[in-house]
Amino acid sequence: MDRKVYKVPFTKDSLPDWQCPTCQKGLLKIKKGTFFSEESSISKKGRSDNDWEPEWFESSYSCLLECSNIKCNEIVSNSGKGFLDWEVENVGGEQPEQVWSEHLKSLYFYPHLKLISISQKVPDEVRDKLYKSFELFFISPSASSNHIRVAVELLLNDLNVKRFRTNNSKRYLLSLHQRISLLPQKYEELKEMLLAVKWLGNAGSHAEMDVTADDVMDSLEIMEHILSEVYDKKSVKLKALAKKVNKSKGPQKRSILF
Repeated sequence: MDRKVYKVPFTKDSLPDWQCPTCQKGLLKIKKGTFFSEESSISKKGRSDNDWEPEWFESSYSCLLECSNIKCNEIVSNSGKGFLDWEVENVGGEQPEQVWSEHLKSLYFYPHLKLISISQKVPDEVRDKLYKSFELFFISPSASSNHIRVAVELLLNDLNVKRFRTNNSKRYLLSLHQRISLLPQKYEELKEMLLAVKWLGNAGSHAEMDVTADDVMDSLEIMEHILSEVYDKKSVKLKALAKKVNKSKGPQKRSILF
C-alpha cells in the first residue's frame, strides 16, 4: 500500500494515483467540466477581518472522476475540502516563486476506493465490513477502524471460534480478546496480528483516542495478510508491525501531515 496516495493533499491539476475501484487497472482522473469548488461562507466572512491570513481559507469541492482504462470508463463521484498552501510557479518566464494555491483533501468517494486486495474466497460478511471501512476511511478514521474490528469478529465466526461460555447454566458473551486466544493451533502465528487489529479497533471506539489514517492503514495491511494466510495461504512479513501495536496497546505515535 502506497500510503501517500491516500494521505497527501493534492491539486485539481495533479491527482494522486487513485486506482479505479471497478477494474482496479486504470487510474482515476477528473472528468472534464465536472470540477467545482467554492469558498465556505465562514471563510468568506473572515476576509473582512484586518488580520485575515491565507491559512484561514477553506472551501468545499466536488467532481466526477473517470477511469483511464477505456475498457472500463467507470465514473466515481468525489468530494472533500480545500485549503490554501504554498506552490512553486514560474511567473512570466522569470525565476520560480512561491504562490498560494488551493490544495484539496478528499473526504468521500462513490464507489469507494479499494484500499487493500480481498480474495473472493473471503466470506461476504467479512468483505462487506472491510468495504464499509474503506468508505469511511477518509472522513472518519475512528469509524473505519471500528468496522475493521467487527470484521475480525466475523472472521472468527467463520473459523467456528465460539462466542459464548457457560457458567452455572448461564451463558456469557466472550470478549474479542478471549475469542482470539481460542483460535486453533494452526492459526497460532496469526493471534498476535489479530490482537493488533483489536487494539486499533478498540481505539476507534473511544472518543478520547485519536485514530489516524496511518493507524487504519496499519489495521488494513495486517488484515490483508491475515486473510491471505487464512483463505489463500499466502505469507507476508507484518509480524513486527503487530508487535509494535500490541506493545503500545493502541495507535502508534506519528507526526501528522495535515
